[in-house]
Amino acid sequence: MKYTISFICLLLSFSICKSQRLKTPTLSPFSEISQEIGLTKISLEYSRPSAKGRKVFGNLVPYNTIWRTGANASTKITFTESAKIGGQTILPGTYAIYTIPSEDLWTIIIHSNTTLRSIAGDAYKSADDIFRFEVKPIKTTNYVESFTMQFATLTSDSLELQLVWENTLISIPMKLEVASQIEQQMTEFMKTPESIPHRTYFEAAQYYSNNGKDLNEALDFIDKALEKSPENFRYGLLKAKIQAKNNNGKGALITVKIANQWAKSKKNDNYIEQTNLFWQSLLTKK
Repeated sequence: MKYTISFICLLLSFSICKSQRLKTPTLSPFSEISQEIGLTKISLEYSRPSAKGRKVFGNLVPYNTIWRTGANASTKITFTESAKIGGQTILPGTYAIYTIPSEDLWTIIIHSNTTLRSIAGDAYKSADDIFRFEVKPIKTTNYVESFTMQFATLTSDSLELQLVWENTLISIPMKLEVASQIEQQMTEFMKTPESIPHRTYFEAAQYYSNNGKDLNEALDFIDKALEKSPENFRYGLLKAKIQAKNNNGKGALITVKIANQWAKSKKNDNYIEQTNLFWQSLLTKK
């Protein structure tokens, strides 16, 4: 009984001590961002140290020495699909990002061990590098107090990962394998074309039209969508836009007039306006 009471007292003491711990702001706040691009989601976890009046690169962050690229734990990047970073292919998964800054050239390291909190001593193993590549730093006029990582310059299949601190900007190009992923999906769908929903044909036509693909194939896709969903004013408007891109202005005018009639018959004010606007834009080009 005496031991039981002692054990309970110990637990209560531990609980009280734990509840009395002081919460204070962290010096390098944790940040987590993500970006969907193409068919891929890219996520980033890092901590953000601040300059606080100190010279950063060449001092706080020494030149020609491997850096965690942030503070506290290793900076981590996650890809849900294969991609290219710095021109090199990376498979789906989570990786650490380390860097070796210098005044004229930075080495970017994509590393497989994401568990390291410190890379001091012999903790970091170059054998665990996936690959390395180099980028040139850019001097900026805008001073950035806290280390910042951000996604920028987005297209349908590419973006940049930017590292910004003090007056230095590092831009890392990333390329997504959207085209091949779309082609693989369409190849699989076409094995059973009768089961393909009209919306899938519409999405394929829209992707081809918006990304510089074969416009004749885009027309074939949108025609199939209209076969499965007749008098669909949204599909009719897209067909008119594809025809116009394919230098068939007369055909586009006929199609958009019909799409406008479909929208009116369904009393869809949004597409009545959209088809009217595109109709007028075609007339001004004549």
